[in-house]
Order: sequence, then structure tokens, then C-alpha cells
Amino acid sequence: MVESEPDNGDAYFLLGQVYNETGEFQKAVAAFEEVLALEPDNAAAHHNLGVTYFQLQNPEAALAEFEAALDIDPDDPDTHYQLGATHLVMALPGAGSASSPDPEKLEQAEAEFEAALDLRENMPEALIGLGNVHLQQGNYEAAIEALQQALEHASEAPQAYYALGQAYAQSGDVESACETYKRFLDLEPPSSWRTQAEQTMTALGCP
Repeated sequence: MVESEPDNGDAYFLLGQVYNETGEFQKAVAAFEEVLALEPDNAAAHHNLGVTYFQLQNPEAALAEFEAALDIDPDDPDTHYQLGATHLVMALPGAGSASSPDPEKLEQAEAEFEAALDLRENMPEALIGLGNVHLQQGNYEAAIEALQQALEHASEAPQAYYALGQAYAQSGDVESACETYKRFLDLEPPSSWRTQAEQTMTALGCP
């Protein structure tokens, strides 16, 4: 369709979505950029381009697109969530680094997750994000509360169980941590997550 209708922004948008679904992220970037060349104020295109950059592990570019989307549509909870997730990723030190998370980025992530929840009450993704922020801040009680609330609305979210297990373990509640990790493993998570959970359970002495 884009070949026969090169000025059809909707066609490029749909093409970008297809490329995202098939994992062809560079092609998705090109498609969404075509949309924005035709429709600079298309908030959804900025949002989806941000998601694509996030998938490409380019958080700086993702950040710019999510902020552009919010300039156009400031009341979109999904974009606030994605912006929070980007700040959270940017707050974390690289693998093998002994440095601590960036407190300013954690605060920015927290603010965006809270904004998403103000717009969409009990949004599970935002609650999980908020729980992870509190976990990184060492506020385990707040992390547990947010993650338990997330599971009330998304009872089979493996990422919530994994983070909740971490929060219980860090708070010293080994029994609850072991029980939560067992529930996590019952959900048949990706192998890398499973390995990490099993190693943590062994370290905790879980039965």
C-alpha cells in the first residue's frame, strides 16, 4: 500500500506495527519516521517509535520520542508508563558495575509511573514499575505493597512475582520470598529468569 500511496501516513503506521511484531525494528523505525514526516504531531507514531527504540536498547532516543508524544498528548497513561520504564532502565548501572542506581533517574521513573496511575487506576504495568523503583531505592515495604497490588489485577504476571520475591528476600522475609519464587516458577518464565530465581532460592535455602 505504501508504494501505491506514498503519502498515506496510516499505511506507514500499520507497516511499522507489523515490523515491530516481527522483530524487524530498524524497518519499524523507518516506517514510523515516514509517518512523522507526513504527520509531525502524530502522538501515537512518536510513542511507537519510542517503543521501537526501547526494543533496540537505545533509551536516549526512546526518551526523546516519549517526551514528544506527551507534548502532544499529555494524558496518555501508556506513554507515561513507557517513559517511566525508560528512566528506570537508564537509572540502573551496567552489568558487572559496582555503582548504585542513579537516584535522580529513579525519581523521574517514579513520577512517570505515578502519573500513569493517576490516569489509569491500578494499571498493572505501572504498579510493577513502581515496585521495581522502590526495590532499587531500598524501600522494600513500599515495593511489596505496589507489587501485591499489581498481582491483584494481573495475577499471572511473572515479572511481578519475580520482583516481589526479590523484595521479600531483601527485606529478610525468607519464607515469603521462597513461596513467591515458587509461584513465579509455576508460570514457566523464560529460562534466564528461571535460572536466576532458582539460584536465589538455593542461596536462600528454600525447601
